[in-house]
Amino acid sequence: MRLLFANIGWMEHYKGNCDADMIVGGGSYDNKDKHEAFNFQDFKGTCYGYVQTVRNAKISLSRIDNTVSNSASKINNVLVVWVASRPDSGGTYIVGWYNNATVYADYCSSNNAERNQYGYNITARKDDCVLLPVDSRTMNVPRATVKGKGFLGQSNVWYADYDDASVQEFRDAVVEYITKYQVKRNAVIKYQVKVDAKARKKIEEAAIKYVTKEYQSRGYHITSKEKDNVGWDLDAVYGKIHLKLEVKGLASNTISVHITSNEHEKMCDDRKNYRLCVVINAATNPQMIVFIWDNTLKQWVSEDDSSIVLSIDMKPSYIACVK
Repeated sequence: MRLLFANIGWMEHYKGNCDADMIVGGGSYDNKDKHEAFNFQDFKGTCYGYVQTVRNAKISLSRIDNTVSNSASKINNVLVVWVASRPDSGGTYIVGWYNNATVYADYCSSNNAERNQYGYNITARKDDCVLLPVDSRTMNVPRATVKGKGFLGQSNVWYADYDDASVQEFRDAVVEYITKYQVKRNAVIKYQVKVDAKARKKIEEAAIKYVTKEYQSRGYHITSKEKDNVGWDLDAVYGKIHLKLEVKGLASNTISVHITSNEHEKMCDDRKNYRLCVVINAATNPQMIVFIWDNTLKQWVSEDDSSIVLSIDMKPSYIACVK
């Protein structure tokens, strides 16, 4: 498989810098002028990605595929894995990827005003691009300073082509991780809004069990807070990251849940770390929709699709549904 790792700065959306989502790290130029800040912006069905190379050198296409000529200007059908260092806890993690990408040896200039005329060196169809929700960015990418020669070093471009068993094992693990994620992501069912306020204990228990399993699969350590009346059900800890998960289980594939005043207060007190995890079809075919505070949109949105917005009706009681 043609594979390339690209190290960039850390952002939530990669749709351009703004006060609520400013890129951290990445290339060695001013934060406001980082081309990679637009790597997941949809422009007429295409994402234009950028990774800064050492001294603006070419990307070596022959290292991606040794059958490709050194004189080639581009190569197709590459899995480009975007990685970044977490500013809150340290470490380098996969943040997303382009499937079936085109990688250019040289920097390509652009007149696209929506991207501040920033250039690119990697492109892919928007439908082939996956940006992981922040909570799912838990697959660590080893650095050469820890794992030794052949792993990601100071260069932002890593070919992972070193003839070493541990490097090859990591390549295989990444491909397997991406394949499994996409199969699971594509299996998520569509749902419609319809009030279903009947809560059953077995549904809630099934939902708690499912959310616990899902976050454990992301690498989080889970502790129950259900009996503590703190305003959320589960603590999810990953290194320095501490999330507060409120779980709501539903019997069908519709979303409308009751939120207590205590839960709503805690949602507002710690928007950065609070998650509302709604499990639809909890007892039969559970699917989890996680609502996360989007500081750019100033709304609670689905971590997988920011167009799905949580609407909270304050009267006569707190009722949350999607719109």
